[in-house]
This record gives sequence, structure tokens and C-alpha cells, in this order.
Amino acid sequence: MDAAARTLAHEGVGPSSRAEERPSLLVLDTSYTLEMIRERGLEQSVTCRDLDGFFRHVWSVHPFATMLTSPEWTARFGTPVWHSLAPRHTFIEGKVGRYGFLARGFALNFLLSQVGLFFSLLRLIKRERIGVIRVGDPLYLGLFGLALARLARVPLVVRVNANNDKIRENTGQPVFPRLFRSVAVEKRIERYVFPRAALVAAPNQDNVDYSLANGARPDRVTIFRYGNLLDEKHLMPREERGCDRALFARLGVEPAKFMLSVGRLQPVKFPDDAVRVLGELGRRGHDIKLVFAGDGPMREELAELARAEGVEGRVVFAGNQDQHSLAQLNGHAAMILSPLTGRALSESALAAAPIVAYDLDWQSDLIETGKTGELVPFRQWEALADAAERFLRDAAYASQMGRGARRRALEILDPETLNQHERDCYGRLLAAHR
Repeated sequence: MDAAARTLAHEGVGPSSRAEERPSLLVLDTSYTLEMIRERGLEQSVTCRDLDGFFRHVWSVHPFATMLTSPEWTARFGTPVWHSLAPRHTFIEGKVGRYGFLARGFALNFLLSQVGLFFSLLRLIKRERIGVIRVGDPLYLGLFGLALARLARVPLVVRVNANNDKIRENTGQPVFPRLFRSVAVEKRIERYVFPRAALVAAPNQDNVDYSLANGARPDRVTIFRYGNLLDEKHLMPREERGCDRALFARLGVEPAKFMLSVGRLQPVKFPDDAVRVLGELGRRGHDIKLVFAGDGPMREELAELARAEGVEGRVVFAGNQDQHSLAQLNGHAAMILSPLTGRALSESALAAAPIVAYDLDWQSDLIETGKTGELVPFRQWEALADAAERFLRDAAYASQMGRGARRRALEILDPETLNQHERDCYGRLLAAHR
């Protein structure tokens, strides 16, 4: 019995039921492997994709998951592995290569693996009558999804998760240097994919503007915010979360005596500016620690910077954390330092945490100086330090900004409101396609 049939059996639905008339969804996304999802408790970010049963079944695909998974999780080479995630959800993990004996020939092996996955998904689309294909970026996944959509004659939705133009501007490199090697190539791909998408969905206005600037049709662009992706632990009021003393003891920090920065330790997130802020606060006489919740290739570089700033013993590299730990860290931080944070900024705001952020990407959607936090000009880390010091010196102001951040987050990130908006958009898309 295949995944869709198991789903119908679980729901007690027979062939003549209207459940058969509901569309199914195929999602191509490289944000997380299933191993990461399990470790960090991120299942809600995947299971929310069925929009409370609007989609009969959802197949979520990471095309080259074993580029990132541990050897213990699954074999690096071979055919895609299918996992049952929930009654209406199947997670498919593609391999970084097809054959072990071609391990040294990365390009050819990768190509063989992706071609095999492509035709496997094409058969799935036709067999399960999938009504919509959604991809998580307009570049590699955009090309992959567009080819599937054209051959299967189903609409393509591009879910924008970042402003690639700003990433390239700030790093001077392509977003996917191993795949495309050139900014010019990436720009051509975006300008090819965006106009051909049936719908472009971005989490904020900044990302909408980026998609429009690269050819998306104005009448086919909408905003899908992060709210329905969040674990319910983040929706709890701060005062109801309790205090996990064991967690803080394990990390070597005390509640309300640390700043928190959440996200990947990569240049595009500017975590080095958080270390510089800590160094400056130390020079001003403030005894506080900095916790990094996340991991990445800059870890050693950041440790070296901490030594140079004289704050080596006050930087805590906590690594990737599950949703319980993140809810605790957000709820008990003296403040959040956010040079650039994506969905995690929503979680910090919902924790009523005082937030200091750069005016970059979507952060101004949530953070407004004097109302919901402190927003400072991009890359002016001294201004970040000034704003952080204001929170340290004025606890009442910090608390007021935290409460304002939670109110703003609840206004724009209500999960049911966002689910209904997505159902409406998909409904119109499917009606137009029919």
C-alpha cells in the first residue's frame, strides 16, 4: 500500500469520498533534512503544509539530503529513501550521489542521482494526481520544480525564503557557489523561473520586492508569513514557560544574564557582529554572556574573534537546539541580538524578549524602535551595542519593548489566519488551473 492509500485508510475514506477530490501537494525544500527535523523538533514546520487537511497528502522532498546528514542516519549514495512522517505526510530524502563506486566523480554521480529522483517524482505526480508543486527557492529547486511542473502540467509555486540579491551584495558570492559558481548565472535563472511561476509566495514585503525585481508577475505574488510554521511552545506566554534550570546549568549561563543570537553561524547571518557587541559591552563594564543557538562553518572564526575581543569565556556555543530549549532561551534571555534572523525572529518576539536588530530583510516588519524593540542601521555594530546597553540599563524599557514585540507578532503571525490565506490562494490557483 503506497503512502496516499495508507493516508486514506487511516482517515477511513473510501474511493467514492470527496477526500479523493482534494488535491495533493509536492514540496521541494532544502531547509532541513529529516534528521535535522527530528533532532530539533521541527515537525510542525513540515506537517503544517497540509493546511489542516486542505491537501489530501503532502510529499516533502529534500533532493540531496545526504550532503548534510550524518553517516549513521542513512547511506550517502543510492536511491531516495521514503519516510512516513505523519498520516498525511511523506518525507523523501534524495542522495548526493547514485553509486558508491562513483564517489570521486561528484558531478556525474550527483547528476545521475538527481535525474533518477526527477523521474521518480514525475511518476509520483501522475500516479497520485498531485495538484500543486511548491519549491523553496527560485534557483536549483526552481529549475527542478519548473521542469516537473511543465511535464506534469500542474502549477508551480515558488516559496521565497530570502532576498538573494542582498545576500549576494553582502557576500560578493553566489548563493549556491558549488552549483552555479557565478552571480550572473544565478540572476539569469531567477529571471527565467519567477515569471513562469503560477504563484510566488514570500514571507515578507522585502522578499516580495526582491521577487518582483527579478521578473515575478505582480498579480501572482503574495505573502505567506512564518506563523503557521512555528511550534506551539513558542506561542505560549513567557510567564507560562517555567524555567528549565538543568538546561541553563548545562550551558553555563544564568537566566536573564545572557544575550541570545539564534541562527546558522555563516557569513550571511553576520554573527561576528554579535561578538563585537559583546566585546564593546565588556569594555563598558557590563558583565553578560552571549549564547549562540545554532552551528555552522564560522564557529572557529567566532571563537578566535572572541579571544581577540577579550570575551572568550563569555561566548557560549550551544549548537543546534530543540524547540523546548529555544523557547526557554528566548523566554529567559536578557535580550536578543539579531544581525539577521529569519523565522527564529518570530519565536523571539513571541517570547516577549527585548530585541536589538539590524534594519535588514524582513526585520523591520516586527521590530520598530521605541515600540517593539530597537532597529539600527545595517552593519553598524556600535549602534547595536548602544541599543543593547539601553536595555541593560533600563529594565522597564526592555520589558515594555518585549511586550510590544509579542503583540506585534501575534497580530501578523496568527497561525489560523495565515492558514486560511494560504487555503484561499491555493484554491484560486487550482480553480484557475482547472
